[in-house]
Amino acid sequence: MMDGIFFYWFAWIGWAYSTFLMKASPLRTVYSASLLTLLIAHGFVLDTGLVSINFTFLFLFLSCYLWIFRLPFKMVLYYVFCSFLIALSYNAMLLFSMYDPVWMVVQVKWLLAGALFVLSLLLIKHPRFRPIVLAAGYCEGEAVYHVVIKKLTWSIELGSLNFLDVVSLSVALCLVFEGVKQFGHFLSAEAGRGKMIRRVSR
Repeated sequence: MMDGIFFYWFAWIGWAYSTFLMKASPLRTVYSASLLTLLIAHGFVLDTGLVSINFTFLFLFLSCYLWIFRLPFKMVLYYVFCSFLIALSYNAMLLFSMYDPVWMVVQVKWLLAGALFVLSLLLIKHPRFRPIVLAAGYCEGEAVYHVVIKKLTWSIELGSLNFLDVVSLSVALCLVFEGVKQFGHFLSAEAGRGKMIRRVSR
């Protein structure tokens, strides 16, 4: 499957939803502008000679930490710690897939997205910040991973389409999980309301 397809799909779907379906609010403007910037920025690359840094990677990393540093100090410390754990797990899985790929029965892209999504569920209880901390951890992990393997490759690109696919899949899993959870709460509430109506009618 072509690299970047999940990134473009989910980014455009998210932009269309936030722009046309969300209620008018400053948050809607932030979401729409951020997603559009992510899409546009991928066409620009900063080449330092040693490493190529995609502007989408820079924007994603800086945006995540701007969100995190707006929180109370204790929450900042905890979420930074969580992002480091996610980065460590990201590196461990990538290095394992490089040195012993025989054990990878599932495509690495899907395995990374699924495993780190589960890790984020265990670490981060607040659904609003789960995708943000997860994306920050991915960015940290990507940077560390390329530092580790820089002697094994001629070119280093931070923010490749393959990397953005993994981030997009994990964020999409977070949103789908929260949507299913909210739908379950809605069904439970409707079932409880139906029982109450039946009791009153008796």
